[in-house]
Amino acid sequence: MKINDNYLKEQLKHVYWLNGGCCAGKTTMTKKFVEELGFQTLEDNVLNYRPFTKAAEYPALQYPHPDLNWDEWFNRPQNEYCEWLLQIVEEMMEFFVIDLLKMPADIPVIIDLGIMPERILPFVPKERMICLYTSDEEIERLFFFREDHKMILDVINLTANPAETITNGNKNVVKFSRDIRNACVKSGIKTLERTTSLSVEEQFRVVCEHFGL
Repeated sequence: MKINDNYLKEQLKHVYWLNGGCCAGKTTMTKKFVEELGFQTLEDNVLNYRPFTKAAEYPALQYPHPDLNWDEWFNRPQNEYCEWLLQIVEEMMEFFVIDLLKMPADIPVIIDLGIMPERILPFVPKERMICLYTSDEEIERLFFFREDHKMILDVINLTANPAETITNGNKNVVKFSRDIRNACVKSGIKTLERTTSLSVEEQFRVVCEHFGL
């Protein structure tokens, strides 16, 4: 099913998009928008959509699953892993957009989801999108040790060489983050780097300013 982009643009005028890579502050900013400005948000939970998919049509959405060989999964070639990270978001968007359309249109929505900008620019304009990013070093320091990634780390600790698996995994998420940022820059989307000296409040102020809020 394809929904007309012009229709989506009209129906989703209340949607603001935090794009970008890992550990850039997207989740923290989303919480600020919800708690301080009363925004709605929509969780990008793959498990909500997987039961409605078939492997032939939505191969990326079938992974990961409990029966995987986790050593092979985390240590796949970098390009193959990053391609899956991008593909799973693209497959999910068909369902995600429908969920967005079901939300009340009189309350603004903040979305926290890293995706290639060309997939959403037809209906979410540049002025309602910002790309948040951070350094490779920050991603490597934080990604697998975040509280919300505890389940991932638990699985990695079952692999033959957890330290090597984390190193390889970091290379994958760094490339994923860099690819999205580069695509956003190419599309003329505003970017904002989260550094160790940038406070949450200052990052929030800059994002709000960009959105005209």
